[in-house]
Amino acid sequence: MSSEKEIKEEKLAETENIQPQDDTTATDLSNEENQIGVDIIEPPYSILTDAEKYTMVGLISISGIWSTLSSSIYFPALPILAHKFNVSSSVINISVVAYLLFQGLAPSFLAPLADTFGRRPMVIFCTISYCAVCIGLAKTNVYWLLAFLRCIQAAVIAPIIAVSSGINSDMITRRERGKFIGLTSGIQLLGQGFGALVGAALVHGFGWRGIFVALAIGSGFAGICDIFLLPETNRSIVGNGSIAPTNILNIAPILALPRYKKRMTNDISTKRERPPADVLEVYKIFLKKEVFITLLPAAFQFATWTMSLTTLSTSLEQRYGLSVIHIGLCYLAPGIGTLLGSVITGRIMDRIYKAKKAKYDIKYQDVPKEERPEFDILTTRVQFTIYPTIITIIFTIIYGWCIQKTVNLSIVLISAFIMSYCAVAYLGAMMTLLVDLFPDNGSAASGCLNLIRCLLGAAGVGALQPMVSSMGEGGCYTLMAGFCFISYGMLYFMIKSRNRKNN
Repeated sequence: MSSEKEIKEEKLAETENIQPQDDTTATDLSNEENQIGVDIIEPPYSILTDAEKYTMVGLISISGIWSTLSSSIYFPALPILAHKFNVSSSVINISVVAYLLFQGLAPSFLAPLADTFGRRPMVIFCTISYCAVCIGLAKTNVYWLLAFLRCIQAAVIAPIIAVSSGINSDMITRRERGKFIGLTSGIQLLGQGFGALVGAALVHGFGWRGIFVALAIGSGFAGICDIFLLPETNRSIVGNGSIAPTNILNIAPILALPRYKKRMTNDISTKRERPPADVLEVYKIFLKKEVFITLLPAAFQFATWTMSLTTLSTSLEQRYGLSVIHIGLCYLAPGIGTLLGSVITGRIMDRIYKAKKAKYDIKYQDVPKEERPEFDILTTRVQFTIYPTIITIIFTIIYGWCIQKTVNLSIVLISAFIMSYCAVAYLGAMMTLLVDLFPDNGSAASGCLNLIRCLLGAAGVGALQPMVSSMGEGGCYTLMAGFCFISYGMLYFMIKSRNRKNN
């Protein structure tokens, strides 16, 4: 991102603290100030109040959670599906790997379209299409159709994860971006942590078809909420939200309410240039050396986390002799870790950013903003990640060897909790960083992280059984901890080299 864009965003951010309340518009304030001879203030970065921003986070979170939930909710049903369709465990696992592959690939082509044509149409398309596919899955009677529809299911819902970051970029400045993006990605990843628990309960009560019926009902409800309540936020279409969209696909019925109409001041100064539709934008960003090296540790940590959730399902049955419902209850540990990681991490990142930015402003207070060196957002965001990385490496090794030696189950669950917390913390930091670096292409940039984490996750799950068979759980997770260490070492030395060059 250029220094000019950064300066403009910081100026707009300064007005966030004096943003008008529900019944007061920016225009009203400006007119009032003109009457008493005060200079006109900059327009707010977004016309939404804090309460409305949190409501938006809730909307996009309940829309995107189905992507991660569909992955892990499926685990408890795997043995039943293998018996139902008379296939081996390795064959039924193909549907798991295929889901992860399409979950990574689809957003790289679909998410960039939200940067051009709007966030709202993409979110509605994804939720409604997903609901229809879930209905088809609930009616499936042959394995090949189940595997095929699982691929379509992943492809139509996964782009919401990337589009959510674009929506946060539209509403939130850097000053608070960590909190909001961390909360959004964390809530969406709750599906990964709690999915197996939900799946176990549904399989126990309603059979495997109950999983897809529940997903259809939930996503259908989310889609209806999006149709009526989700406003367009793309800044190339509505600016800071004060510009009324002209395309019917971008118009939300909720904007007809008087409280929103009063804020539609058509402030074109906040409108960004619309980027061209480019389905390859994700790959153009992804292939930048700094982006790839920065995202690689996140991908390995996500792959390790996904593998650990898969191992937990099978090992608790085979090594600890637990029933399906008790296995589901054990997934409370990683689920709670996911929840806490989403809530706490974003606030920590915001505090680090404010402290670093304050030091930067003091250091260059006598230098005009246009002549200052660009604020080092990369180092600021990555600095935090060393702690969850070290903790992840330690507890990944503990997790693997404790399962292999069948030690007390509490140690396994504590390790699963900590691994989940750290994985969500790292992913939240990387999602925030990508939006900071590419604010005009927030959806495409976030698609990069989705691409690499899902591809490595699919590779990890696909190789999990052969790895465990050849080296045991202890060796398998020690190897994954090594990959996490090496990939983060590459990132550490890249940043050190970059800082030396800049200095």
